[in-house]
Amino acid sequence: MRKSVLAGVLFLVAAAAFAADPEIDGLTATAANGKVSIQFRLAHAFERPETSQGLQSGVPTSFGYVIEIYRDRPNWFDERIARSHIEVIATFNSVTREYLMNYRRDRRLVRSETFSDLAALEQRMTTIDEADLFDIGRRRPWKLRVRAKADLMRGWLLYVVPWEISTRWRTVRVTGEQAK
Repeated sequence: MRKSVLAGVLFLVAAAAFAADPEIDGLTATAANGKVSIQFRLAHAFERPETSQGLQSGVPTSFGYVIEIYRDRPNWFDERIARSHIEVIATFNSVTREYLMNYRRDRRLVRSETFSDLAALEQRMTTIDEADLFDIGRRRPWKLRVRAKADLMRGWLLYVVPWEISTRWRTVRVTGEQAK
């Protein structure tokens, strides 16, 4: 009996250790008419059991995205042009059995949506498609880069030290408008 309980605990610890880490996937930045549009997806965000369990129990679950545009200068400091913060917060209403999602850009509420399907909510929370997010004026787009990262949740190490789970920065060069 003890061996099976110990084996079960070890299996759960190993499964948590080998779970895929969240990452920014498919980051693209396209410039047109002096504006840069951004698209990407947060992969493996809901594979951690704490995230889905917290959402199902009614705890507000939020993902914060930091997106920066800068001019790449080799052998020197990069010139940051602009930074944007996007926050997606979802809560579960156990009475109506619906999820409410609030989408904020730079602390301003952009939209609120309700979902009855968990898969649709997860897809909406992890897909960012921002048209004309940055104004670059007359700068040449091929000299610019965009980088993005996501902050998933805050935990506590030994109930004292705040610990934030974040992705690594993902960087991509800005492309110009494609000819049609």
